[in-house]
Amino acid sequence: MPHKPIRITFILLFAVFSFAAKAQRGEQTSLSAGSGIIAPLNMNYRNDNGTDFNVDAGFSVNLKLEKPITETLHFTVGTGFVFTASTPQYLFSSNSSNVFYDNHYHDLYAYLPLTAGLKYYFTKCLYVNAETGSAFSINSRARTSFIYAGGAGAVVPIGPHHGLDFGLQFERGYKNTDYDHAINQLVLNVAYKYRF
Repeated sequence: MPHKPIRITFILLFAVFSFAAKAQRGEQTSLSAGSGIIAPLNMNYRNDNGTDFNVDAGFSVNLKLEKPITETLHFTVGTGFVFTASTPQYLFSSNSSNVFYDNHYHDLYAYLPLTAGLKYYFTKCLYVNAETGSAFSINSRARTSFIYAGGAGAVVPIGPHHGLDFGLQFERGYKNTDYDHAINQLVLNVAYKYRF
């Protein structure tokens, strides 16, 4: 009889540690909400109309649902808002000796991305991910675009159901009315993650 409480204690400890390990692997459906800082890579461009186009840094807010397919491979769907800005400097010239810039134009581009992808955990907390989808324009300067992305990150557990997700991602595809080319950008993202 005196050994019964010890057995129960060991059983409880085993259950707690098993649950904690499972939570760190991300084997549960989870929902994360976060924000990111956007750093464009192809920042400077001059078109045939004599416009210098400079993409400035931006920011995003995002919501992502993550559903396990296997212990290490998860399916993700995400949405949110993405905001970037630019400073197009319009070049005016009456002749070759009279050239000046007008840099009073500052455009904001706003998108609502909808993506689906995969996330692979190669350790309990470290992962790589890839996703694709569409970024729908929500203002007149943005253009609805096909987008794709890939990156890596780490989930830091702060409890059996909670964690912080730190990720760095390369994204490509966002277009706007001033620059009809896919923009490359790096996004540093931090999100709060809740596991059901």
